[in-house]
Amino acid sequence: MAASSCSAPGLWVRGSRQRLGSLFSLVSKPFCSAAAASGTVSAQRLAEKLRAQKQEQKTKNQPVPTSPVQRRVQELVRFTQQLQRVHPNVLAKALRRGIVHQDMDLVVINKPYGLPVHGGPGVQLCISDVLPILAKMLHGHKAEPLHLCHRLDKETTGVMVLAWEKEVAHQVQELFRTRQVAKKYWYEAHC
Repeated sequence: MAASSCSAPGLWVRGSRQRLGSLFSLVSKPFCSAAAASGTVSAQRLAEKLRAQKQEQKTKNQPVPTSPVQRRVQELVRFTQQLQRVHPNVLAKALRRGIVHQDMDLVVINKPYGLPVHGGPGVQLCISDVLPILAKMLHGHKAEPLHLCHRLDKETTGVMVLAWEKEVAHQVQELFRTRQVAKKYWYEAHC
């Protein structure tokens, strides 16, 4: 595949004079301008740019929700997307402000909605990534990273228990595993 020229409104298949689909039409101009400006475009940067354009296109086409529940869900989705774009230090500061309890063995934080505990496909930032930064904020530059004692789903808001020592984390994990920890879940239903 090759673009016939950067000013052409789409990508053309070489020798066939057939234009490819509308997705490629959206890509050709930014691709050509970026390629002309920098000489080359890395595949990762191009993919990120395509994802951003696709997401922008989606948000433009979405109707404004009328229900308060739909507006809240849309707000939470936007918040989740914003969390993935902040610097790890900013996220660590937010988690620090959300500390519910802290002692010599444990730190209990309030996990925000939309923040995954572990990394994975499409996850740029997660709680486990910022634990070393949070530990340094709480105990200075020589602090060892905090250890996760359990997980919560990305869409779940609630308290998360972190431990200063690996042995304490294992003890708390064992308490969770043997159901010696009483967990309470609340949900809010909108009718």
